[in-house]
Amino acid sequence: MATIASLDTLIGAHPEALADYYATGTPADPSAIGTGHGRILALESLASTHAATRPLIVALARHLSPWSGKTFESGGTAGANLVFGKRLARFHGEVAPSLLDGAPTLLMRHDGLGNPWPLRNMVDELRQIGPGVAIGPLLWPSVSRAVKPILWWGLSTER
Repeated sequence: MATIASLDTLIGAHPEALADYYATGTPADPSAIGTGHGRILALESLASTHAATRPLIVALARHLSPWSGKTFESGGTAGANLVFGKRLARFHGEVAPSLLDGAPTLLMRHDGLGNPWPLRNMVDELRQIGPGVAIGPLLWPSVSRAVKPILWWGLSTER
């Protein structure tokens, strides 16, 4: 699979294509990201209507999303999401087996940090797929332990 040079080229990509890129990646190095510029790339629930809803995802990612990325602290073991420029939805991170495919990934859990429901149940994963470009799924593990992405997102070290 080709190396991705820009996160913006993935906005509106089909979730299956993003899963394929993700599968080829390596765990993201949070110390190399620092504060990553973020984009929502795809909503899993719209995969079956991808052709019709792609313009909506592109508009959301480029102009309407209050989420702008993540910032990492403590060597990547902690951090927060950037929402309207504020640090919200704190997380703790570690390289661990992916809940999605079992391969190593940067796993970010939001539980145990005072985040409100439903944020405390969410898990982010992140793998580097190109220089300064990392993508991953936002997961919500269910009681049955079934794991399916809610959406695909990415971080870039460049704006």
